[in-house]
Amino acid sequence: MSKIVKASGHTRLYRRGAVYYHRATVPNDIRDTYGKREETFSLHTRDHPEALRRVRVAAVDVDRRFDAHRRQVAAERRKAVSELAPEQIKRIKAEYFRFRLEEDEDVRLSGFEETGTACPVPEEQHDPRPSFDEYEELGHDIDAVNRANYARGKRDAFFRGEAEEVLTWGGIDIRLAEDSPSWSPLVRALQEAAIQAAEAIQRRNKGDVVETPEAAPREPLSAPKGKPLSALFEDRKAEADRANQWTAKLSDDYESWIGLFLETAGDRPILDYTKQDARDFKTLLVGLPSNRQKHPETRGRPAKEQVEVAKRMGLPLLSVTTVNKALSRLQATWKWADKQMDEDVSDIFGPMKLNVQIAPRDQRDPLSPAQLQKVFHGPLFTGCESERRRSRSGKTNMSHTHWYWLPMLGLYSGARLNELCQLRVDDVCEDGGVRYLSISEDGEHQRVKNHKTRDVPLHPSILELGFWDYLAARRAAKDLMLFPALERDSKGYYSSQPSKDFARYLKQVEAKTDKTSFHSLRHNFKDACLNSGVPSEIADILQGHAPGGMAGRYGNRKVHLGTLAEHIAKVAYPEVDLSKIKRFHGLP
Repeated sequence: MSKIVKASGHTRLYRRGAVYYHRATVPNDIRDTYGKREETFSLHTRDHPEALRRVRVAAVDVDRRFDAHRRQVAAERRKAVSELAPEQIKRIKAEYFRFRLEEDEDVRLSGFEETGTACPVPEEQHDPRPSFDEYEELGHDIDAVNRANYARGKRDAFFRGEAEEVLTWGGIDIRLAEDSPSWSPLVRALQEAAIQAAEAIQRRNKGDVVETPEAAPREPLSAPKGKPLSALFEDRKAEADRANQWTAKLSDDYESWIGLFLETAGDRPILDYTKQDARDFKTLLVGLPSNRQKHPETRGRPAKEQVEVAKRMGLPLLSVTTVNKALSRLQATWKWADKQMDEDVSDIFGPMKLNVQIAPRDQRDPLSPAQLQKVFHGPLFTGCESERRRSRSGKTNMSHTHWYWLPMLGLYSGARLNELCQLRVDDVCEDGGVRYLSISEDGEHQRVKNHKTRDVPLHPSILELGFWDYLAARRAAKDLMLFPALERDSKGYYSSQPSKDFARYLKQVEAKTDKTSFHSLRHNFKDACLNSGVPSEIADILQGHAPGGMAGRYGNRKVHLGTLAEHIAKVAYPEVDLSKIKRFHGLP
């Protein structure tokens, strides 16, 4: 038998000889109970366009099989009821009809693939949205199958799976006994809802306006029990405080997004919230203005009014990253609750996240060679007018200030801004002739992302520029902090004001863009390591990343300090002429 190989056009389309196949790996979370590792089967065609059509239908069906299996496993944990009342079936049918129309609305809001446009990612990684014609054709094919089954009284496995899922929705939350006589009328009711929804969707395809029904105020079929979300979140926050899991900034962030959700969805037991609540919250987030509590027009207003003001005034909106971060905070809270409660708490927020086309690295740019020169050949380093006017040329030497040393250390160490700002005098050490920064959480108010404490040797250029003399001055003054002029903000960070100062300096020397900040220097350091022959795992250790693979096996402080010093000394920036800086400061 010939080997099965990847075919173009769809992530699950494969070919064995001339015949096309569907192939998908069973997700990790259900692999142990699913019974096999792959869903691979023939599409019974040798025609590529026909294979593309069939694989899309097959992929939808297989994904539904996966979901049905998940629901089956979860349902086994709940106490079964023997029968549904006719009114319950009627309400479930209405919920399902509304869901199908909402699902269609989400597809249209996301947009359709434009035929003939270039693919922004490699073909094998591209799982395109359907074109309008494909979406319409797929809907027609599925509707034809549904109508044929309905006419013959056939209750197929798909709608049995749909019934199992609907019964898990918040506000319904029923486990129906396997031998219940209610399965047949329930499945038939969902078939009816699907056919009615298909008729409405076909009208939308023709351009008719078909409203999605509003969710009617109601008591849940199975009244959820437990604490309201506000009380549950207080428990979560208390646990995080006891275990020192959250910084003050992270705690505030959680509290802010949970509070916004409570404002819009109300304070109810967590099992009472549904995907509709999550969808409504996502809709609100994508319409919210950024810095909504700073704009005079939106400050202090309810969130829904802020959305209207933003729309009316054309205010900048929350970024995709911020929207997804908010959804992640809610998702993490739901996952924590799922571990604490006897009942299953469904993840209603994970599926709501927006598709991000930008890689994390691309969310911030490194400074370009020209920008590096504007910054480090600028007045702050080669003589400025005064401490206040740091971007104007003059004769003031700034090498005794944090304004001078923080960017230099950022460029030559790759450390995060707050890691540098919080350094104490005693965190600058020497061992075996190697002078280094001890980036740790040992001191009060010191914090390191992902707890990646580490020792970072000082780059020779930093020492050549007189950093050890600066340190001696701090010791002579008996300062506790390496940068004593910095103050902690209300969230416990020293970096708030320096971040703003550096952003302002970038703007003043014409090096600022929407994607440059102090954090850009970390990207510069990473690139300089790569270009200078520093192994990536060593660069990760120096920067305090949380790497996997080989880098992950090193751990903290397990690479010899001398080895790190040898590698960091290789890092070079040909575009930065340190002789200009040394000449002003009278250094050799």
